Amino acid sequence: MRIIKFWETKKSILTTAKKRLALWLRPGGIKIVSLAAGEIVQATHGELLFGDPHLKAEGVASDSRQVRPGQFFIPLKGPRFDGHDFIGEAIAKGAAGSLVQRGQEKSTAGLNTQGKFFVMVGDVLTALGDLAHFWRRRHSGKVVAITGSNGKTTTKEMAARVLAEKFDVLRTEGNLNNLIGLPLMLLRLSPAHDVAVLEMGTSGLGEIRRLKEIAEPQVSLITNIGRAHLEFLGSLEGVARAKGELWEGLKAEDWIAVNTDEPRVAELAFRVQCRKKTFGILGKADIRGEDLSPDDGRGIRFSLMIGRMKRSVILPAFGRHNVTNALAAAALGEILGVDIERIVAGLEAFQPHPGRGKVIRLPRDVNILDDSYNANPDSLRATLSAFVEMKGETRGILVMGDMLEIGPGSAEEHERAGKGIGTMDFEHVFFLGEKAQNLTEGSLSSGMEEQKVHSFQTHEEILKDLEKVIKRGDWILVKGSRGMHMERIIEGLQNRLAEL
Repeated sequence: MRIIKFWETKKSILTTAKKRLALWLRPGGIKIVSLAAGEIVQATHGELLFGDPHLKAEGVASDSRQVRPGQFFIPLKGPRFDGHDFIGEAIAKGAAGSLVQRGQEKSTAGLNTQGKFFVMVGDVLTALGDLAHFWRRRHSGKVVAITGSNGKTTTKEMAARVLAEKFDVLRTEGNLNNLIGLPLMLLRLSPAHDVAVLEMGTSGLGEIRRLKEIAEPQVSLITNIGRAHLEFLGSLEGVARAKGELWEGLKAEDWIAVNTDEPRVAELAFRVQCRKKTFGILGKADIRGEDLSPDDGRGIRFSLMIGRMKRSVILPAFGRHNVTNALAAAALGEILGVDIERIVAGLEAFQPHPGRGKVIRLPRDVNILDDSYNANPDSLRATLSAFVEMKGETRGILVMGDMLEIGPGSAEEHERAGKGIGTMDFEHVFFLGEKAQNLTEGSLSSGMEEQKVHSFQTHEEILKDLEKVIKRGDWILVKGSRGMHMERIIEGLQNRLAEL
């Protein structure tokens, strides 16, 4: 059995190496996208404005400042700019051509179109999605789609790490998970990729449906349905409808991974007729997590159960919610044929990204739990629970910014959060933003001592007071929505404590 497994591993490595070598031996290295003008016209339902249909582009770019010779320019429109104003710059840098939105033909006036091509379309954003869909259909590899209110980025990273134990994986980078970012990620697919793991974000109805249409995933996952983006989606029912778009119209041969600990997700899954793999901690599931316990400041230990197989996992992340994320990644691995040993290896090799539960060690034995990338009531509750578990008997300090995009009930949600914080025996809490007063009132109403509650409007004010109260061995949790820029607190602490 060992000889067979060794040979299979060796064969897999050789196959991947051959694919990569073949790509690198092509002139110019790996070509992510190579499309002729005529193919782009076909994909986007456009019209060739100038140029020969046989002319080719190698790759795409949506930022004229980063265009490389041979790429095809996508002139997107934003709230403060219109990419059509930069078509000339893109062409001057060597772009092979550009999309042009109908009515914007004047943006090509006076350009040297020799050897270039321009494709006119009804809408550039729609055309970008259609082009990515066209490219995706050329690839036979599996596409995995992940959405949810919380944990989707961490789950995506865990899943990509697990799948990378067996496959060559393309995964969503940064926040490229929307109607612009996801198509740009898909257009990075190459013959070397066996699997694409794509994150799908949304702030409104219809967006996930369009992303699914573009990506055509055969495997998908909804991590959970919680109180995120309520400002745009209105209610938990609205969130469920938006996330549920991922599971509309699935084929019998498609797969979904189902979090049985989340009733709203389980309800959505019940309506779907396709293949299913369940995971959870609380009840019966195909993939289960048992015997959870902190692992001496390194993360959390748990037993991974897949059918009758049981393996111990030391996950380098903290909190019960991250075990759920790990089980989701394990379920995706199981669906795609990754054995339990490789699943464990992938989970243990995972490392949290900055802002998403990463522990930062500072001088004087001060530790920061950096969860500064985003915040909503549900993610806050999970992070607070993990933080209390991590710090144990040592002093804990909270630095928290506003939770944004919660909607009309934002003040009440912040006061409710403050009440919970006030019961958690923090040595000090520092609140930042327009809702700092609501958080303060909630904390004080739970009996927290007034001298331990600090409310400010700037990062610098917090840093000055925070520096005065930090002691050797403290644990500090930094949490807040992306728009609050709580990473500035972490950067400030790193600079200040390095000088001591």
